[in-house]
Amino acid sequence: MDPRERFRGLAGDYARHRPDYPDAVVRACMAYAGLSAGARVVDLGCGTGISARRFAAHGLRVTGVDPSEDMLAQARDAGGGPGYVLGEAARTGLPERSADLIVAAQALHWFDMEACLPEWRRLLGPGGPCAAVWNYRRDDGWQAEYEALLGRFSSECPVVRKATGRGDDNSPWVKASPRCVDVAEQEFENGQALDLEGLLGRAASSSYVLHGVADRAGFEAELRALFARHQRGGRLTMRYRTYLLLWRLG
Repeated sequence: MDPRERFRGLAGDYARHRPDYPDAVVRACMAYAGLSAGARVVDLGCGTGISARRFAAHGLRVTGVDPSEDMLAQARDAGGGPGYVLGEAARTGLPERSADLIVAAQALHWFDMEACLPEWRRLLGPGGPCAAVWNYRRDDGWQAEYEALLGRFSSECPVVRKATGRGDDNSPWVKASPRCVDVAEQEFENGQALDLEGLLGRAASSSYVLHGVADRAGFEAELRALFARHQRGGRLTMRYRTYLLLWRLG
């Protein structure tokens, strides 16, 4: 499926149930790019604005770009400082030299990098800094059971997982390309506290659940049972490895 269509109908669940990013990610990006408050950040594939708001909270002027009006409507309703425009990573419609940093949060794996680089050079100018960040779920403890459920119920999960970070998240492309220089990597711990509704919503916000789970009732029953086995005080913590990739356009 065209990645621009994969999240159609998921904007509400995505806005409510996807994890945020650590402030340390923003500080690392600012340090790498030499930015201070007031610098201009373009957040490509911004979705419902989770990452855009996190960067704006540090005093940066953020413009989020996404091809989904549904996602952008959620982002605008949430406020928090960023502005938003309808567009794509390779065709943003933004003015030349209008960015001091380009960011892609949970999105770089959907981009055609060959098509994107000319547009990013236009926005940034020579040597412009770029950043990509992903929250990757840990797969141990109770989350091992969660991953097993996804694999059992979703026909799409193994394919999408391979294409979105468990095999090819476009970071190998960046590391191998002579057009991407000064490549750096960092990792951070991250966590998301979930009640039962949050666990169900977190699962429902995944495109491979929307498009790949035929037996939704059976899947949700198994999720409820998993929550009952492992919750403490009515909550679980979903743990993430937050991976940050930084580079400059050569």
